[in-house]
Amino acid sequence: MRLSFRRVQPGAVFSSFFGILDIKLGCEIILLFALINKVAGVYGLITVIVGGSFAQITFYAYSVISLLGLQWGLKQVKAESSQKVLLVAHLYVLDHVIQQVFHYLFFYNYWYIQKHEGQRDLNSQAQKDIFNLAVSRNEVSASDANPSEADAQLRAGQAMQIWNHEKGYALGVIMLGFLFKIYACMALYSYAAHLRQNTYHSLPLTKDAHAARDAIIASRSQNASPVEEDELALAEAEIARDRARENGPARSPRTSPAVEASALPRTDKGKRASEDFSWD
Repeated sequence: MRLSFRRVQPGAVFSSFFGILDIKLGCEIILLFALINKVAGVYGLITVIVGGSFAQITFYAYSVISLLGLQWGLKQVKAESSQKVLLVAHLYVLDHVIQQVFHYLFFYNYWYIQKHEGQRDLNSQAQKDIFNLAVSRNEVSASDANPSEADAQLRAGQAMQIWNHEKGYALGVIMLGFLFKIYACMALYSYAAHLRQNTYHSLPLTKDAHAARDAIIASRSQNASPVEEDELALAEAEIARDRARENGPARSPRTSPAVEASALPRTDKGKRASEDFSWD
């Protein structure tokens, strides 16, 4: 049995990003936010030094590796390639599933394994050294690490009260992030479907975005410096490419360039050459 992601081609569900932005711009925003989130994994690799768990190190290493995939995906979204954007959507869904596995491990640990007793946990030797340094400078009390039984009970009660107050809010943030990821997946699939069906440039917000861009270029071209003129020329070339994608090729797809060339009339030069030729 052979698994092929190309056969999975969902139709377009959305025609814009939250009804206010062009869907292409929305997909770029989705991937940019994901890229920023992955960059945090670079700083998370410091857990290798301070002594993090295997799950933490694996998650941050995966975040660093997936940075390359997101950069490639962002280029494909800008290039408006339907097949490659579809592949980007598949990879984004796969990334979402992998992240949910790690998130489940972290959430389960924080919800059910952590005691929420308000204790100061020193998870590595580096943290212990920092705490001892703070004690030597009288910045914290040594009893914070080993409090008395009465202080421990008071601290545990206060910590549990705070946790009961905030865990509902934390769960709401988690669910909101999960729903946004689902919306992002559907937006990427919708963008790929519009590109595949050649309906992207006919979407209302896409037309408005192109019209606004044309107006900005026209206003800037009146008082433009030589450098700005080059930038405007590049922008106009991009607009021409967009319009070419929207209008499509002028000739019939069944007619090849060789057939079209053979159907053209012969030039005057060819006529003169045939008339000047003589067997005599």
